[in-house]
Amino acid sequence: MLPIERLEKIKEYLVKHEFAGVNDLAASLKVSTATIRRALKQLEGERFVTLTRGGAVLAQQGKQYEPPYMIKRRIHAAEKRQIAAEAAKLLGRNQTVFLDSSSTVFEMTRFVARIPGLLVATNDVLIAAELSNAEHVDVSVIGGSLRKGYYTLTGFFAECGIRDLAFDYAFLGMDTISLKGGLMITNSEEVQIKRRVVEAASRVIVLCDHSKFERESFVQVCGFDQVDTIITGKELPDAIHARYLDHGFDLVRA
Repeated sequence: MLPIERLEKIKEYLVKHEFAGVNDLAASLKVSTATIRRALKQLEGERFVTLTRGGAVLAQQGKQYEPPYMIKRRIHAAEKRQIAAEAAKLLGRNQTVFLDSSSTVFEMTRFVARIPGLLVATNDVLIAAELSNAEHVDVSVIGGSLRKGYYTLTGFFAECGIRDLAFDYAFLGMDTISLKGGLMITNSEEVQIKRRVVEAASRVIVLCDHSKFERESFVQVCGFDQVDTIITGKELPDAIHARYLDHGFDLVRA
């Protein structure tokens, strides 16, 4: 394994667990503890971790922190696939659908490809590529400026591309959800695209794994009154689920 690959594995572990022990990482990656300590020291220099006795903890991250896309894809991957499968049950023939740029929404592609007569619009080049061979699905890519490292098309041309469209369903990802802050994301580049999609869709479905609840990010996309359904995993604690149901929100655990 190359050093850069090792660092990515360590980052992925820390984003998911928030703490990593030197011995556990060494055993998992099949390298010496000295190698792990050097890697953690490098990550400390990048302000990604804080070193502790016997390991490291994920450094305190601000409301603009966003993990690299490929790390996002691997975190809670099984839960995201289950959420996507549940979301795809809403779809039928000859509908117009927007698939947002999101690691959870991306998992819908394997199910969407099987539904005849769909017209799918997306601002995610990975989603478009994944559906390129779906025989019975028409795909439209909303043009714009590519957000480096995240495969998302944003900006003026993307906003113009959505302005005159209407969707039966829009499936959106969010970085955090809370009763206080609403539905939020870390970066301001994508917020206007998401808001336009919300306005253009008859039904808005938000897909989020359980780890994103009761946290806040930099900017609010919309309030709960603009969303029809939120789908998350069965991993969401009962207490949080009950709190959202008590507020009248349609929160489904898949």
